[in-house]
Amino acid sequence: MTTVETRAGAVRGEVRDGVGFFLGVPFAEPPVGELRFRPPVPAASWTGVRDATEFAAKAPQPDVTGKRFVGDEDCLYVNVYAPEAPGSYPVLVWIHGGGGVMGAPHQFDASAYARRGVVVVTVAYRLGVLGMLRLPGVSDGNLSLHDQVLALEWVRDNVAAFGGDPRRVTLAGQSNGGRTVGTLLAVPAAKGLFSQAIVQSGTGVGSVVHTPAEAEAVGETVLAELGDGDLRTLPVTEILTAQQRVTAQLGTLVTYRAVVDRDLLPQRPGEAVADGAAREVRILTGTTADEQDLFSWLQTGGAKLLGTGSTMLEPDAIARMTEAYRELLPDWPEDQLVNRVRTAGDWWLPAIRLAETQHAAGGTAWMYRLDWRIAPRGKGLGAAHGVDLPFVFDDVRNPNWRFLFAIARPDPERLRAMAEEMFGTWVRFVATGDPGWAAYTPEDRVTRLFDDVSTTVSDPDSGQRRLWG
Repeated sequence: MTTVETRAGAVRGEVRDGVGFFLGVPFAEPPVGELRFRPPVPAASWTGVRDATEFAAKAPQPDVTGKRFVGDEDCLYVNVYAPEAPGSYPVLVWIHGGGGVMGAPHQFDASAYARRGVVVVTVAYRLGVLGMLRLPGVSDGNLSLHDQVLALEWVRDNVAAFGGDPRRVTLAGQSNGGRTVGTLLAVPAAKGLFSQAIVQSGTGVGSVVHTPAEAEAVGETVLAELGDGDLRTLPVTEILTAQQRVTAQLGTLVTYRAVVDRDLLPQRPGEAVADGAAREVRILTGTTADEQDLFSWLQTGGAKLLGTGSTMLEPDAIARMTEAYRELLPDWPEDQLVNRVRTAGDWWLPAIRLAETQHAAGGTAWMYRLDWRIAPRGKGLGAAHGVDLPFVFDDVRNPNWRFLFAIARPDPERLRAMAEEMFGTWVRFVATGDPGWAAYTPEDRVTRLFDDVSTTVSDPDSGQRRLWG
């Protein structure tokens, strides 16, 4: 299978090692010119056979140094990884992370899933100001969400042509992608487009959105940075420069957010889940044990791509909770206590609240935590934010993340074993709707702890959880 007929036209990919790769398939018209700051328009039909053997450009964003910009506004494409053999396979739709300002759908190779009988679709969407600017008369602030909904509709309409079953779609993402998955649980237009969800390290999942007034305040700050000029015609580099300045000025970890409005996102995601919006969606959610380690390390090195603050906690709350943790963990150094507080406030507690809320609404959720550390606690990066990514893609040699492993040089056998276990669990959940342990309830709080020796426990670190009330 190298040529597939989509509803818009034929695409030609290539087959390697039993996997069909269909890369850079458009799901929307390029959001340029008059379409900048507009909801996406479905891709127009084409004649002939379109080449689908190269990735499309990533969305406009700063590079890893933050000193120059990469990408292109013509970015609304999907990549499909499909088993070569015909079938009706479960589908995994992946939304990448990156704080809402960077990242790309092809950061990880999803072909391992296709070799295990899963069709994978990785999704691009607009980032930062281009995707989340809210200014009356210019943009509603939810263009990224509009992009993702249209991509899910593309999956519904086209994935069967690649061997996928549109009735068995799992929507998954990590970091900003995980937070986005949690937000899409509350979007009425996305209802029925997926039946399962995986929320990995979703930053403040269920809570990190803006009210219209908050979003417009950020938009006005961006406008002030840009000065005179029509936002719809300014060079994209000027917009990205202002975007970075505003991030530095406001200092929050997630500056640009989806907006609660009456059209696309009528409720805060946590409230919508509590009201049963996701009752029929099976949710797998969790975090790494030491999420904040990554950000502390990056900020020590001078990284400024994201804000330096916390998403969920104000400075006084961080100080107060650090004192509470000091009583519980008296032998821990100050920096480790602060990192643990920020990990809990921004990631661990929001994941627990999502599972609790889903259960209370009559739905089902499973909890996990990655306790596998690159280096022992206190000896460098531990189970840092993002360490789970090469494991769940079975892609530990990926150069995008190899730099973390190069710091401590963990035993290759440790890497291989953890990848086999987490990847196998994700495949099982996508294929069967059950990751292999009991669902989460407030009574027993069953959680799978992935480590060199993985265990399933009730209420891990219960003393720390109870500190938060």
